[in-house]
Amino acid sequence: MINPMFISSAGSSSLAYAASQDASRASSKAAKANDEIMFVKADVEKLLMITEALWTLLKDQHGYSDEQLGNRIEKIDLRDGKLDGKVAKSPPKKCPACKRTVTRKRAVCLYCGQKVKEDPFER
Repeated sequence: MINPMFISSAGSSSLAYAASQDASRASSKAAKANDEIMFVKADVEKLLMITEALWTLLKDQHGYSDEQLGNRIEKIDLRDGKLDGKVAKSPPKKCPACKRTVTRKRAVCLYCGQKVKEDPFER
């Protein structure tokens, strides 16, 4: 006959091992997510620096003012009717030839094969 204490102990041991494995996987995923966040933060900082450099060039070489920039930012923000610090989603594209809706993922109309111009700021 098998000792019930042995079964209980073995069951606990396998549960503890499984929990340890789960914790290890979760820790690994968290570390990977943290690394990705660090890369995104670095990208954002770089983009902010590039944006500031471009704005400084425009001000210095073309005479634009900070007020003009602020007004343009507000105008872009209000495209969706909400002043919320977010850019509105782009409306669906229309094929220039057949006028059917083209998904954002396609550069060519699914219906007629016409190339659809891509907007670099499309969201």
